[in-house]
Amino acid sequence: MSQAELDAVDRRILGILQRDGRIANTELADEVGLTPAPTLRRVRRLEEEGIIRRYVALLDPKKVGRDLTVFVNVSLDKQTKPGFQTFAEHMSRRPEVLECYLCLGESDFLLKVCVPDLDAYQRFLVDVLAAIPGVRNTNSTIIVKHEKSTTSLPLD
Repeated sequence: MSQAELDAVDRRILGILQRDGRIANTELADEVGLTPAPTLRRVRRLEEEGIIRRYVALLDPKKVGRDLTVFVNVSLDKQTKPGFQTFAEHMSRRPEVLECYLCLGESDFLLKVCVPDLDAYQRFLVDVLAAIPGVRNTNSTIIVKHEKSTTSLPLD
């Protein structure tokens, strides 16, 4: 898929919406220097083209009882398409797996897992990851402090 054609106004709209997805259209229009109707048309086009995938609320993990974040490198015993698909399907069904990436390099997958505590992570590791056929090795990195976390993509 090729990169979308975005003009300066589209980029400003996207930057503002990345910062505040709930901004009123009238306020958004004021910030980008258009009237509300063309601003809304641009936002709808960006949504229809899939540039804006969805709008979400970003939660504080600690305030909802998810105090532990772990990055997990997973290596499979065989690097086959069915093996990759099976593992990815398992992870897509797990609510504690926030992100799952197929990788090139030392491991086959990188997971971002968010759980209440170390006991919950141990249960996930033993009862879920180790129970999936084809998982050869895991390497866990426990996050001590989030120094930077953003969902905003640079648009320059």
